[in-house]
Amino acid sequence: MQRVLELVTSNPFGRAAHKAVSPLVRLLRRMSHPDVPNDHMVTKVAYRGRTFNLEHRRWSEDDALAIKQCFTQAQYDMPTGAHGVLVDILYREIVASGLQPLIIDCGANIGASVTWLAARYPEAHIIAVEPAVENFALLRRNCAGLDVDFRLAGISSADGRAYLDNPSGAHMGFRTTTEKRGVEIDLVSVGTLLASKPASAYAPFLLKVDIEGAEKSLFDGDTEPMNRFPLIILEPHDWLMPGQHTSQEFFRFHAASGREFCMKHENVASIVQHSSLLQMTKGLKN
Repeated sequence: MQRVLELVTSNPFGRAAHKAVSPLVRLLRRMSHPDVPNDHMVTKVAYRGRTFNLEHRRWSEDDALAIKQCFTQAQYDMPTGAHGVLVDILYREIVASGLQPLIIDCGANIGASVTWLAARYPEAHIIAVEPAVENFALLRRNCAGLDVDFRLAGISSADGRAYLDNPSGAHMGFRTTTEKRGVEIDLVSVGTLLASKPASAYAPFLLKVDIEGAEKSLFDGDTEPMNRFPLIILEPHDWLMPGQHTSQEFFRFHAASGREFCMKHENVASIVQHSSLLQMTKGLKN
């Protein structure tokens, strides 16, 4: 959007037209969304019959990309094939058993992934974990009214404290680090999040992980809580942090747990074995 504006205003005619139209655009924007700041905008998205008005920063390419990845590319709509069929059956059997499928969204950003997951799995309860305050504010506004438990924190293998750094300055570039730079934040573990949701009411279903390289520390510790999720969807970040082996611990966990693998766009999925999925669905039926 910023590049389009620059192109329009690169000549005298375009600048004059932009100057004349801008007051009307701002007026219409305030009338349609009076609570949205001028430097923000609202994008309407839809999936599986549900619509959402997602507020995001007007000139943020990261915000626009997050929305596109979720609602245009449907990057979290995985796995497919035989695994996808059994995952869907498992989801429905969890609901039929009287439990709520539990989804933990690690790195929930402004809420695009949360709203997509809520549309894809409407009976699920979602824990949305996001450490960046500005993103978290948008996350809460965009997901208001949904069955979401919001956690302002970073995710790790153990509870504690860390620092939130953003070396790139991008809205999707926040990273947790033990080095004393950036803002000090809370860390929460998957085990702690699971303990906050009684097994009598919730069943682990999907763990989504997009945490800018912190997957290295997340899977370098007690991985039993992660292994309780039949489906894990993760974005590896070796491409972003070459030489740091950020996905190595995840793949060690995946292989050691005997889980199965698929990928779509920039994400990979770790799925419990096909036979184990089948047993889980039969167990819930019984």
